This record gives sequence, C-alpha cells and structure tokens, in this order.
Amino acid sequence: MSALVIRNGRVIDPANKRDEIADLYITDGKIVGSKSEIRNAKPEIEEIDARNLIVSPGLIDIHVHLREPGFGQKETIDSGA
Repeated sequence: MSALVIRNGRVIDPANKRDEIADLYITDGKIVGSKSEIRNAKPEIEEIDARNLIVSPGLIDIHVHLREPGFGQKETIDSGA
C-alpha cells in the first residue's frame, strides 16, 4: 500500500465548490482524506509541500480542430461530432 500526503496546497474543486488551503492524504492513488491539516503522518509516508501551488482534479483540454487547417469555417458542432 503506497501512501502520500500533499500539504498546504490550494485545493480547487469546482464540482464541490471547494477553494481552500488543505492537506490531502492519498493511498493507492485515491484521495482518502482531506483536512485543513493532517497531523501525525507516519515518517515513512512521502510528503509533498504544495505551498503556493494549486491542487485540482484532472483537467481536460477540450480544444480540437475538426477540419483541415484553413477550412475550420466549414465545420460545425453537428458535422464534427
């Protein structure tokens, strides 16, 4: 079981209307805890100091080009989807 604590990051989660400085506790790649400060982490658990950094769920880049360069005006959402 791998564990990680991300400390002091600005946690932004628009789906849950969250924007705060917090610590995240991650086990096996999943967030299992989130508090304003996680205390007493075991010494063998890796910690990342995210002070002045943003911690956010995965972001998706939805920018696409559906047509040949120079012919973008011919494409519509209906014809490209």
